[in-house]
Amino acid sequence: MKQQQQQQQQAPMAFGVPLEGLMTRGSNSSAILPRPVRECIAYLRHNGVATEGLFRRSPPSTVLRAAKDAYNGDQPVDLELGGVHVAAVLLKLFFRELPEPIFSSHSYATVRALPVATIDGNAAADVAKQMDSVRARYVEEVILPSLSRECRLLLCFTCALLAIVARNEEANRMTAFNLAIVWAPNLARSANPVADVAMCSAGPAAATVGSVIQIMIACFDSVFAAELATILGSSNTATDDRVVAVLNVVDRMNEDGWIGFVESTPPALPPRSVSTDKAESGSD
Repeated sequence: MKQQQQQQQQAPMAFGVPLEGLMTRGSNSSAILPRPVRECIAYLRHNGVATEGLFRRSPPSTVLRAAKDAYNGDQPVDLELGGVHVAAVLLKLFFRELPEPIFSSHSYATVRALPVATIDGNAAADVAKQMDSVRARYVEEVILPSLSRECRLLLCFTCALLAIVARNEEANRMTAFNLAIVWAPNLARSANPVADVAMCSAGPAAATVGSVIQIMIACFDSVFAAELATILGSSNTATDDRVVAVLNVVDRMNEDGWIGFVESTPPALPPRSVSTDKAESGSD
């Protein structure tokens, strides 16, 4: 019994661990996707994208706790036992329990400078459409470069899943806006709860973390151009649907024990270029 407890204490934790250490575990120093993230993304991609209210519903707390404890103990986790909503909440929980949030108070000033559309009656839709590329460029060229490499890659993989979910909005009722609203509270955290709540709205007239997430989902290809070059490598330019291509990489991680990128050292993200391309549309 004592030996079993010692083994559990020595097992690598999966939740509440700094990304800098968690994403460099393995036989080399290449960035790797944390196990709960890659397994939940793959499970949801293949089993949950048509589920109504995905990421909004809460599973039984005992089932969620058991799955989390298993991940923290480096034990096998059968997500089929808990189902789609357990996997969805586990994925959000991973972000929420990071010691350093993706967007902390240090990021708020940069986020608040996000260009916004001035809503004016019947012109609202036209103005919002014109602002899409401007806002996407700001996220790509200003907000993402202000985050760590680990955060950028983690967001890229996660937003690929959210983009697939948004493509199925007729079935799941989770638009990019709705996804941004439920995800923002897991990404934004500071010592000021009032400021945190204010950061969780979304829409063309909001300069918030919620709006940033909405843009990352809706304009995935252009916003994550640099990260896609790292993840997809030479296949980047030949891939018609980069959202699906990124999710296929996650599948390879799970099926083949793939633990990192091809390079033996973390590849430098290429310089970001201005792009007006919109995210490709389609279905998985």
